[in-house]
Amino acid sequence: MSRLSVPVLTHRPRRRGVALAGVLAGLVGALVAAPSASAVPDCATPLPAVVPVLAGQGSLESVIVDGGGRLFYTDTTAKALMRLDEPGAAPVVVRAGIEAPGGLAFDADGRHLFVGQGDSLAGGLTGNLAPAASLLRVDVDSGQATVFATGLRMANGLVRAADGTLYASTDLGTSLDRIAPDGGLRRDWASVISGNGLAIDRAQRSLFVNQTFVPAQISRIDLADPRRVSTYFRAPADLAAGLDGMAIDPADRLVVAANLTGEVWRIDTDGTGCALGRGLVSTSAVAYGQGARGFSAGRLFAVGFDGKVVEVPGGRLAPQAAPPAAVPGPAVRPIRAPRLTLQPAAARVRGGFVAFVPRLTRGGAKGRRVAATLRIGGRTLRTGRPVRLRVGPGATRLTVRFTVAGDGYQRTIRLLRR
Repeated sequence: MSRLSVPVLTHRPRRRGVALAGVLAGLVGALVAAPSASAVPDCATPLPAVVPVLAGQGSLESVIVDGGGRLFYTDTTAKALMRLDEPGAAPVVVRAGIEAPGGLAFDADGRHLFVGQGDSLAGGLTGNLAPAASLLRVDVDSGQATVFATGLRMANGLVRAADGTLYASTDLGTSLDRIAPDGGLRRDWASVISGNGLAIDRAQRSLFVNQTFVPAQISRIDLADPRRVSTYFRAPADLAAGLDGMAIDPADRLVVAANLTGEVWRIDTDGTGCALGRGLVSTSAVAYGQGARGFSAGRLFAVGFDGKVVEVPGGRLAPQAAPPAAVPGPAVRPIRAPRLTLQPAAARVRGGFVAFVPRLTRGGAKGRRVAATLRIGGRTLRTGRPVRLRVGPGATRLTVRFTVAGDGYQRTIRLLRR
């Protein structure tokens, strides 16, 4: 969720005007008329108080824990990805200079984090007209980073499916972005107004989406058919709770940060909700611990815009509780982007210039050729035509963006130097 204030609500994109007007109208209602009572009961009586872990940080946006029990969070004030090795440890800067850091998701190797960049009010609004957010792939030990994908609408919420596909949200827009395992981007993959925190169930059938600037509700998207979007949860009271980050437990129960009420909710699989923790300030994200030490498995943690990291004991999982059997039903076939190969894969730099003939094929290097318009180095080019471009002295790659059948993609050409 991006921190907002009432005066900026006069800004309105020219396209998607009706839908975004509804989003912003919902935000006005949230700020002006949000009731003081919670929309959900307590999950337990008495409800355990949250336990402080860290304070005095900037505005914290997202949180996640790796297999070794290390907690990572994004600090938008410091423009950094941070790490806590264990409760009580001093925070470590993993990667600085991230402009408006957003969602977090681990790669399959557990050593790299995908980090959204461009999760700001300005980025979210302009992202509906000129998407410019990106995903970084950051080595969590060295801090080295590469740009994995660009052209996203906001990269606010982020989740990775088992097949490597990433999904990203924008709480100031009306749709989700889908990023293929090779970095190919498909904007407007599914329609959800003001999407934020994301989670995928164990069966890899459903994507759950918190909705922020509407009365508190969660949508469910069929991963096999993103046109099938339904309401999974709606608060019993018409409360604009500002649902933000999301996690999911081994029983497929959703855990969500309710930003405006300063709470953490659990949504059971029968569609009922209750509060795991109260008394927080601007809760922005939640994450379960991992591993045997540090921020260990079964413990629930939350961060907020108030610069605090806390443990939420009300959300602790019983260690002996085995996860339920997977929901029976037909297996879901992964949604895969067409195999599009850009040639050449590499080009040599001579005298500060690079010359090549870009060709795009479907189905590998020897597949059927595809005609497309490319964007390289700020220029618009056509496949099959020779090009000559000036490149910077330190450049090692050229980023190439193009659209095929309405879907956006990104590829790179390596630059070879003598």
